[in-house]
Amino acid sequence: MLQRTATVLALAGAILWACGCQAKPADDASVPKHPQGTANLMDAVAKAPEYHPPSDGRLTEAQVKMYLDVRQREQQIREAAFKKRQEKQQEAGETPPADSGQDQPAYVEVLQTVGDQPDVADIATADLRAAQELGVNPKEYAWVKERVLEARMQETALALSRQIAESRQQVLSQLDKSRQETTDPVRKAQIERQIEDFNNNLQATSVSAADPVRQANAALLAQYKDALSRLQTTDQRISHQLPSRPEGGESPSGGR
Repeated sequence: MLQRTATVLALAGAILWACGCQAKPADDASVPKHPQGTANLMDAVAKAPEYHPPSDGRLTEAQVKMYLDVRQREQQIREAAFKKRQEKQQEAGETPPADSGQDQPAYVEVLQTVGDQPDVADIATADLRAAQELGVNPKEYAWVKERVLEARMQETALALSRQIAESRQQVLSQLDKSRQETTDPVRKAQIERQIEDFNNNLQATSVSAADPVRQANAALLAQYKDALSRLQTTDQRISHQLPSRPEGGESPSGGR
């Protein structure tokens, strides 16, 4: 009787232990809330309601906040997928590629390199999964994401243009100073031609005025500068977990 009781207790303890090992924390942000296959996910995205963007093309504060929420959840899903893949590599005895310190391949190239695997599919579709989990229309999110990219690209281009303009002004000032200081008429004529050529080249390469819609969106995004900066920092940290090709190797498509 005592032996049977001990056996029952041992089996019960083993079952409880196994259930505890397999359970996932309810508040684990890395666990997909609605896991599904990639094909089903893409089908759900295709069937999502059409989004009709505003005629003025301007973002709203609500859309910027939605973008930040989706991007943060996307990063959690992507990082969890990277860790899962690394764990699989360790279990299989594979050696993860060392970080070369250089830019890593794009997600599409990673998919081509490692094949069709669930964790890698999670990496490639992390933004869509994040939008679905948060109840965001993926088509609206795609439109917002494009507007954010356009606005930030314009800000970068304008900042570069300002730097170039400042450098050109310094060169012109130096040439003008040299023209005033020289007493040699031949040298003065040469400098004047240089200044004229420089001004003609400046007019030919002048940057067109900033797009007012993108400028308005950039001004709105500037209010969330710190949050956007944190997203960029996290993206850079996660990108170092991407597998890279061996030195001098080729991708399956034949590219370098």
